[in-house]
Amino acid sequence: MDFSLSPEHQALKDMSRRFVETEFPREKILRWVHDKVEPPREAFLKLGELGVFGFLLPPEYSGLEKVDPTGMVVFVEELSRASSALATHYGRAAVIVGPQIARFASQQQKDLVLPKVVRGEVQLALCLTETEAGSDAAAISTRAEEQADGSYLINGTKMYNSQIESAGFAVIAARTDPDKPKHDGITLFLVENPGQRPEIEYHRIETLGMAMIPTYSIAFNDLHVSVDAIIGGRGNGWQGLLGGLDNERFYHGAIGVGAAQGIIDMVLDYVNQRIAFGRPLGRLQAIRHKLVDMQMAVDSARLLTYRAAWKLENDSSCHREASMAKVAGAEAYMMVAHQGLQLLGGFGYSVESGLPMHFADAKLFEIGGGAMEIQRNIIAKEMGL
Repeated sequence: MDFSLSPEHQALKDMSRRFVETEFPREKILRWVHDKVEPPREAFLKLGELGVFGFLLPPEYSGLEKVDPTGMVVFVEELSRASSALATHYGRAAVIVGPQIARFASQQQKDLVLPKVVRGEVQLALCLTETEAGSDAAAISTRAEEQADGSYLINGTKMYNSQIESAGFAVIAARTDPDKPKHDGITLFLVENPGQRPEIEYHRIETLGMAMIPTYSIAFNDLHVSVDAIIGGRGNGWQGLLGGLDNERFYHGAIGVGAAQGIIDMVLDYVNQRIAFGRPLGRLQAIRHKLVDMQMAVDSARLLTYRAAWKLENDSSCHREASMAKVAGAEAYMMVAHQGLQLLGGFGYSVESGLPMHFADAKLFEIGGGAMEIQRNIIAKEMGL
């Protein structure tokens, strides 16, 4: 059993580290956070030039030799060292929505969307969560009613949606068959330039963290879509969502691992230089034990995340592994952000350290994309409980 990265993945890791340190220094990230703005389009175009949007897409679109979940984890770890919000931006198209379009969309839809995703030209939005349909995602009530000409009118509301204003495309989950069991009556629709559609109203929600990712409430008011907008066939939306949810979970694990490791590395530098009581802080047993606990949590989460990536590459089902990776990564990130801020003291409490950003951002991963409690329910079910 070999736990080391392949030469190709090690080269990817080294290249990604250099790229992230050059293109996304802390000062630039903190400026975007302060201004509450998304990273500029040029940032994603540079990522497109790097060739990192296609790890989970078919080779005919990605230009890679094969689908590579491990490569995605390697890259996301490095990107998250700069900002978990930046990695979340990246993953909406590259990890959650894009691969599901590749699996379930029509050839015309694939050809329209995926080349732009690979080049970093567009962001993708997923309109799923509602006020009464969060953890119980299949309980959505947004309706899509078929018209005489075969088109559909979508009406309803969505909550906590990211990127609807700037997205090049949105995938909207709506109920087309309300009389069927809740998992069977959902259909997915592809809508181009949703932020420019007058039938879509959106209002920004102020959030604790993730200032670089505008979060919105959305209302669809007779949004007209053609039958060609349907992804994967009428009533097949839940199947189209499931794989994306698994992808999101283990990718959240990778984000947590990368962001937490970046914090640990920064704290290590600090405690080895900061002198207190006549010696470096890092020589104090209480400090050392905290850092050991932090590193063990991150290393454990990393192993679970790479196992989920391996399972996805070698077996189509990774529900248990993906949920374990998410729980471990999210909880490690939250713990490390908390302890890291404490260990850095007054400097940790200052905005310039980056720790307040991480402390606020980390909490999202214990809630969004499937709360910790729901993930434990999934794991328990997979265990036969």
